[in-house]
Amino acid sequence: MPYVQVRPDDEAAVKLLTDLFNAVGAVDDPDDPPTLPELVAGDLKYGWDLEPGERYLYYPDGATEPVGSIRLNASQRDNLHMISVGAIVHPDHRGQGHREMMYTELLRRARERGRFTVWSGCANDDQESADLLKKFGFRYASHEARRYQFPAQLDQDQLDRLYAEAQDKAPDYELVRTMVPTDDELLGQLVAVTEAINDAPMGDLDFENEKFDLQRLKDFENAAQAKGERMYRVFARHKATDEIGGHTVMMTHPLQPTYAWQYDTAVHRDHRGHRLGMLVKLEMMRWLTEVEPQIERIETWNNADNSYMINANEAIGYTFSRLFDTYQLKLDEQG
Repeated sequence: MPYVQVRPDDEAAVKLLTDLFNAVGAVDDPDDPPTLPELVAGDLKYGWDLEPGERYLYYPDGATEPVGSIRLNASQRDNLHMISVGAIVHPDHRGQGHREMMYTELLRRARERGRFTVWSGCANDDQESADLLKKFGFRYASHEARRYQFPAQLDQDQLDRLYAEAQDKAPDYELVRTMVPTDDELLGQLVAVTEAINDAPMGDLDFENEKFDLQRLKDFENAAQAKGERMYRVFARHKATDEIGGHTVMMTHPLQPTYAWQYDTAVHRDHRGHRLGMLVKLEMMRWLTEVEPQIERIETWNNADNSYMINANEAIGYTFSRLFDTYQLKLDEQG
């Protein structure tokens, strides 16, 4: 078989996949930091919330080394109609039809799994990849923008002004800092505000609201801990009702100490209009400056139509990096 699944405990295969990721990234996305075998293995084993995807190395006929890789990600909690797929080819082996072969296999596997809505994506400026997706019948459906913040370049006086303004709009809220793991009682209170992420725009993607409950939040935290991540959360609690109005989550990893990643930021619809999103983000920045002063760059993603969150991010120093498009294909269920 030309496709060999990469298991997280197969050190040789994980190393091959890591080398492939880094070779592709150096050409296709040099702003993205190189990955490490430990990080790749952790993702293969635990995924985002204990639902890891599948990764395969691609060996065309006669090849002794992999020339590419395919991935498949399909939730078992919600959106049972859809699957996200992708294929990469080593820069030294491009232009030989390998990616077309891999997408043919990916669509076969999607159909085999009963997932007839298929997502795949590419950078907005990667016309070759976009043309390939269109060749298979994919249509553009949405886009996400990546931005970076460089803490050493920030205007601290401006951030202090924004913090004071946000505080003035939220006198009825208190800010709380917590680190993973979170106790079940508090985590249960965070379910409602976590669900608010469903209010973010999704373009024309055929996507059902994600289902959140205590177990899913526990799985998310357990996956992060198992991967060795340090995860920080700041939330705003309404003083009179004890309801959590907004929260933000940031992640760092000791194997990549100068990088941090912004995870979810959400404000419950009943608590909007108090600049809670801005307030929890700024509080998080202050906290990370205290405990992770070595961070040089923070990465965040937003749907490119989410102007409210983008404006907030740019106000606190995030700058645009690159735009990425998501394409969608509806397979014929009778095919």
